[in-house]
Amino acid sequence: MRIPEQILAECHAHGVEAYPEESCGFIVGNIDDAESLETVHPMRNIMNELHEEDPEQYPRTGRDGYMIDPREHMKLERSLKKEGKQIKVIYHSHPDVGAYFSAKDKEDALWNGNARYPGITFLVCATNQGKAGDAILADFNTTESDFDITKIPEITPVASSELLGGTFGVSGLLPTLDFIHEWKNGKTELEYGYFRFVPPKQVRTFQQQLAVRHQARHGLAYSSGRSSLLELLSYLQDSSLLTNLHLASSGTFITDALLSLEILPQSFNLNELPDAENFSANEGDVILIVSKNSIKFFRENGEWLGKFKRLRVPVIVYEETASRFWQADIQYEWPIGLSYWIRGFTHTKSRYFDCGIAGGIILSNNDRQMAELLELRKRRGAVLSARNAELFCEKSSVNVENSKRTSEYSEEVETEHGCVHEEAVTKQLCAWENAAAGLLFPSGMSAIMVLMNLLLKKNKPRVIVIGLIYSETYSLLRDSGRTSNCDALFLGLQELERLSEVLTEDVGMVITETITNPLCGVPDLECIGKLANAHGVPFVVDNTLASPANCQPVFWGADYVIHSTTKYLSGSNDHAGGAILVKCPENLNALKEFQHNWGLKISPLEAKVLRQRMHDFKERMQRFNENNEAVAYFLEAHPAVGRVYFASSQYDVSGSPTTKFLSGNGGVVSFVLKNDTEDNLQKFYDGEFTSILKAPTLGSNQTLVCPYSMLTHYHDSDEDLLEIELPRYLIRIASGSEKEIAPIIADLNSALARTTLKDN
Repeated sequence: MRIPEQILAECHAHGVEAYPEESCGFIVGNIDDAESLETVHPMRNIMNELHEEDPEQYPRTGRDGYMIDPREHMKLERSLKKEGKQIKVIYHSHPDVGAYFSAKDKEDALWNGNARYPGITFLVCATNQGKAGDAILADFNTTESDFDITKIPEITPVASSELLGGTFGVSGLLPTLDFIHEWKNGKTELEYGYFRFVPPKQVRTFQQQLAVRHQARHGLAYSSGRSSLLELLSYLQDSSLLTNLHLASSGTFITDALLSLEILPQSFNLNELPDAENFSANEGDVILIVSKNSIKFFRENGEWLGKFKRLRVPVIVYEETASRFWQADIQYEWPIGLSYWIRGFTHTKSRYFDCGIAGGIILSNNDRQMAELLELRKRRGAVLSARNAELFCEKSSVNVENSKRTSEYSEEVETEHGCVHEEAVTKQLCAWENAAAGLLFPSGMSAIMVLMNLLLKKNKPRVIVIGLIYSETYSLLRDSGRTSNCDALFLGLQELERLSEVLTEDVGMVITETITNPLCGVPDLECIGKLANAHGVPFVVDNTLASPANCQPVFWGADYVIHSTTKYLSGSNDHAGGAILVKCPENLNALKEFQHNWGLKISPLEAKVLRQRMHDFKERMQRFNENNEAVAYFLEAHPAVGRVYFASSQYDVSGSPTTKFLSGNGGVVSFVLKNDTEDNLQKFYDGEFTSILKAPTLGSNQTLVCPYSMLTHYHDSDEDLLEIELPRYLIRIASGSEKEIAPIIADLNSALARTTLKDN
């Protein structure tokens, strides 16, 4: 039997998605055609559930075994009979052990020495460190009463696996519109991508290794142990699983930190553990144990901890710095009754904790909640730096490319006492922005999240959003749960006359962008600033798209200025970071305290890279402005273009005199085709570009193109998009800082020539 390449790719993708556990499912074909293999049907592996219910009968877990959900199997069989289809292949994955037909696989496939499923082929796909490997086919030979094995070589990675920005790049390439459809519908996986799409491969490798070492099914890595705890507690608040927090801690930081989340815990003594029967999941009880030695705690209190499994009360054990963390010979049995295990860690050569190389991880066996936490991490941005992850991988004896270079980075950071680069970057940004002080964070979204936590309180839950802002900021304000206590009011750029009437006492902040992403509107910063200042409401401006080279929002009344330093300030597409700059020095104190309490500092490695990249920022930004203007004017004049969205466009309807606030137009221009259909978008996007890369980020020194709405609002309805006035087939060009613009224009001209002006 020959497995079609696309079918095989889908089976591999399922294995990658399920890693570090085994995936399983069926390949279905036409009942009347022996060679027909048409569709892949992933099934649920219930081995973990069986093991938890009866570990003696089912000693294996999802890591080294699979059992297809019989209910899903029966349901599929019934539907296939009606369609004239049948199961042709049973597939499963082997995480980190290679593709082979094991003794257990053979045992399950036989019955009294004969094939249990006559005519069925077995497919085993290797998944190595979360990456697709080789595969084998096993067919029962009735003559030999054994299985014939056919090896299938590793599939060639698709173009999407290319990485923009090198080893530590933050974006992968998206080759075609069909690939985007497959990815958005779960039929393929991204090997690389901006962290909001998929974590860096170094991070995935690291957290998978730690999960295995700690006998946990899942691990999620963060910028520090404290940021890990913050994310988990925020998630539990959001999902209403945390109403009453019961805390056992010998330290003071945690109680102070919890106050910033408006959590008032009930304390108990670790030496006098309360009766487990006094807690109830229905009443929102959550147990948080802050321990200096979690392993010792498990050994001494295993019986007490085990009682919480039956009660279904979440139990969190937090260890700020795991002293034996790196010892590879230490193996841990996952404690019964433990819901989440959080461990912080630092590089052993780090002499300065505050500026050292730090990280943290949340470990758990809860499949659904860890999947939801992953989505929250993409939005809130406290993910572990790829550079830090690679350094820790090296420390924990995980083979990762270019680890030597990372070690060299760490030595330089130590020599310079770590914080020197962060201080230098902050000082320069303050000078450019006319700000009094500032702080750096793991990402731009992390910076936004911090401000939301500080400014939006129970007595000030309302936030006023002006203009269509960055999609993740929009989603965080619209959908977040802690901020579900937040009331987000969205005003269009043309609705500023309403601002004075909605600036009530319960407003915690007003937020906008100097140039909105992706429609490039320019808000009237002066008007907004005067009204917000007059009412004493903090005014927050994301200046990422304009950059300090083109606008200084502090001059127009902004109290806080945000940057994703990943974008223009770096330009290299290989850095992750964010910044908050303040107009008044006194506003820094609360920020600094929150940052310290929750471990939300930028990695020194990332600070060093950013400092290096910023030396020619002003020069690069001038080329960004010039190139973007040339692209915008070309698009506005082209007959195949329906509408252009550009900061100085003739179509701009913000009513704001852009030249008043901007000395340059930034690097983003968006447009829709005159024949605005998906088929026409595909003609434009799928063809070859010689100088433009297909990638979802912006601020790169290389010009990028992406079908914006298809990436950020794929599952939104037409009504949802109409409400925010976002075209479904919007194309965004993120102009680069190339010294020659002619090849870029030529690429766009060729792509537009592929489109049609009218429907056929």
